Amino acid sequence: MVLHSGKHRNVRGCWKEIGASIPYRPTEAVYQRAHTLFTRDESRKWTEDEKAFVLKYYEKHGPDWNTMAEVLGKNRYHVKDTWRRIYRTGLRKGKWTQEEYQSLFNLVNMDLRMHVCEEKKLKHGMIRDNIGWQAISKSLATRTDMDCCTKWYKQLSSSMVKEEKWADVDDYWLLDELLRLDACCVEDVDWDNLLEHRPGDITLKRWRQMVNHIGIHGLLSFAEQVEVLAKRYCPELLEVREALDSRPVVD
Repeated sequence: MVLHSGKHRNVRGCWKEIGASIPYRPTEAVYQRAHTLFTRDESRKWTEDEKAFVLKYYEKHGPDWNTMAEVLGKNRYHVKDTWRRIYRTGLRKGKWTQEEYQSLFNLVNMDLRMHVCEEKKLKHGMIRDNIGWQAISKSLATRTDMDCCTKWYKQLSSSMVKEEKWADVDDYWLLDELLRLDACCVEDVDWDNLLEHRPGDITLKRWRQMVNHIGIHGLLSFAEQVEVLAKRYCPELLEVREALDSRPVVD
């Protein structure tokens, strides 16, 4: 009854009270944890036949965790976690390697080329470029699709995009201009006039954000840093990135 409190008037809203007693956890997280504890299989152990069923069902029908959970008599979250363990055995957590960073950039750049003619659904948010994160995750092999998406938009793409102080395409303009300039150090760059449509302080801030995510390459000379980042932001992709950013948003 408690798990389906919305259907029972006498306990409706009880999860707000329960959640209030655990102030350091969101109410939704408290409910989901309780749901897992109340509905999990008593044996908890997975047989080889059950694992085979999950793989076969996923291959045919996709991530329908609820149906799989009903068939197996298990919690949908356990089904999803088990699928991850048996299907993606090489997944990592924690700090990204520079090889992973470069692979992510290469895969995203390739995907951007493929989606340049598609309609743009949202101006902002994690799906604004229609990037195929599941395919990218599968190719990368070491991170989940959510890990890849979050890494790209929360760290590798500037937070200034959401503030409308910067645009994704500006990354490519910036690297293109720095390659042309061939400066020896940061002080040699006239940041105020590097990009006509962006203030110098914003442009320099974005450069520093980029350098923060090149690991040991951050110890290289300025010219070498430009070369490393040029491989990632791929200046030859400039026209594609411009086309992506200029597409009208479709409701």
